[in-house]
Amino acid sequence: MTLFSFSFPSVQYEENSAQLNLLLTSYVDSIGNVNYNGIIKNPFALNDYLQFVEHVSPDSKPDYFKSDNAKKAFWINTYNAVILKLMVDNPGKDILDVGVLGYDVFLKKFKIGNKNISPFYIENKILRKMNDPRIHFAINCGSKSCPPLGNKILLESELDKQLEEKASRFINNTSNVYVDYQSEKIYVNRIFKWFKKDFGNLTKYLCQYLKNDSYDDIKDFKVIFLDYDWTINSK
Repeated sequence: MTLFSFSFPSVQYEENSAQLNLLLTSYVDSIGNVNYNGIIKNPFALNDYLQFVEHVSPDSKPDYFKSDNAKKAFWINTYNAVILKLMVDNPGKDILDVGVLGYDVFLKKFKIGNKNISPFYIENKILRKMNDPRIHFAINCGSKSCPPLGNKILLESELDKQLEEKASRFINNTSNVYVDYQSEKIYVNRIFKWFKKDFGNLTKYLCQYLKNDSYDDIKDFKVIFLDYDWTINSK
């Protein structure tokens, strides 16, 4: 992965990213189930990554992140890493049980690039500002209804391909998007409600990826938002 100029910190970042990638390959299966017990027993790659990004981010070291894709990949990987940290530090708990009031778990702050910022901030004040709704299929909140974590990190050089694959896989999973022609309804994951302004015309957006449905056929169907399953995404 050649994201940065070859100064020591950039090489170290690449090494830590490679180790995080190996952790995902080892402990996340093909459908996104996470072996949290395995990470708890072998947390070194995750801890090393988080320790390094305490001082390195596109804000603190802009010379290391020349492209928008480099920045986007960093923030997606780091969001997923801090959620993993929350989960392994609270074994067996669903993500909303980690917080005092439930959703406040996403306000917990981590030191990243010499700033104290939360997963909520990364998602809403950084990633969503990049105007790429595909990020919603790449960040994982440790829950079953969330897009799967994936068993590899996001890479600058492959980012568009990776995000397209994640969007297509998520939208063509009938647990997330189900078109019922008989009732003329489209049942969709609640993510599409929470971030509806990111997707514009939702039915038209979905039809960019749906393999068996055209916009003209379903444009007048009613959209129904499914309940969200916050249960931990482990086997």
